[in-house]
Amino acid sequence: MDFSALSEKVTIKHLPSLSPLPFNPSLHSLNRARLSAALRGLGCPTGSVVLLAGGASETRHETDHEPLFRQESFFHWAFGVKEPDFYGAVSVDSGEGTLFAPHLPPSYAVVMGRIKGNEEWKKLYGVDGVHYVDDLASTLSSMVGSKGTLYVLHGLNTDSQNYSKPANFPGMEDFRVDKEALWPIITELRVHKTPAEIDVLRYVGEVSSEAHIAVMQAVCEGMIEYQLESLFSHWCYFYGGCRHNSYTCICASGINSSVLHYGHAGEPNSRKLKKEDMCLFDMGGEYACYGADITTSFPVSGKFSPAQRIIYEAVLAAVYAVEDAIAPGVNWLDMHTLSYR
Repeated sequence: MDFSALSEKVTIKHLPSLSPLPFNPSLHSLNRARLSAALRGLGCPTGSVVLLAGGASETRHETDHEPLFRQESFFHWAFGVKEPDFYGAVSVDSGEGTLFAPHLPPSYAVVMGRIKGNEEWKKLYGVDGVHYVDDLASTLSSMVGSKGTLYVLHGLNTDSQNYSKPANFPGMEDFRVDKEALWPIITELRVHKTPAEIDVLRYVGEVSSEAHIAVMQAVCEGMIEYQLESLFSHWCYFYGGCRHNSYTCICASGINSSVLHYGHAGEPNSRKLKKEDMCLFDMGGEYACYGADITTSFPVSGKFSPAQRIIYEAVLAAVYAVEDAIAPGVNWLDMHTLSYR
């Protein structure tokens, strides 16, 4: 396959005309409604409330440097809040959402910008009420009924083997707390995407695909892997508004392509590309906490050698076989076995 000839046939869309998707608070209010309905289906006590903790603001080690904040995923799924140090409550009975915003000191405005009021937060994120985190215990006391339960998130992520950290606050010991029921419900709900979520995924997938094409067209002998990582991230952010990548970019060439998670701090995408190399680039943009995951394999020279072609076409045939077999009700383990076969 001659990639130099292929690139002449590829018309890269002018992504600025797509315009980054606007924030859609109804996406998150629907998720809250789905969550409360699922808990009611379990027969949760009347007056019960879900409490989720957002991500906390952090600094780099002991310094005052603040890394770029990215919201905790479960909290973002339910509320769409992009700022740190929030809590959020969902009434199981009604599905109504309440945010608890950090009570920022006046000095914050000097360094970080204007402080939003609670009514502004309420309108921005489409919730039913906003209070300060300082009032968390007293507000929840009025929300949780005498027989109600406070559901917090605690469960094992089987990829990382880490546990989610349940929401915690002073006075929590005064509530009837359940740390077991929420995790299996909310993780299953996140598997099944709503049409609004699919729109975001489709958008970030398209942006990431176009970024991969831009990288493929730029590759040439003598470039360093991190230059292609930089180009990918630039394309996603400049044209698609993706400030984050969905994971650390893997820009592997030559023998590095056999390292599954190449590109980390110890292997920092630093090899110089050779003409005879194959590239394996595994990169995806992230938009509004929804990520793409795309891997491409291609020769630096633009043409496959006979040995490279055999392996590439074998993998491509497996991809097509799986895609042709995918249908509702098909077990993904069977698809995994099919790809091996």
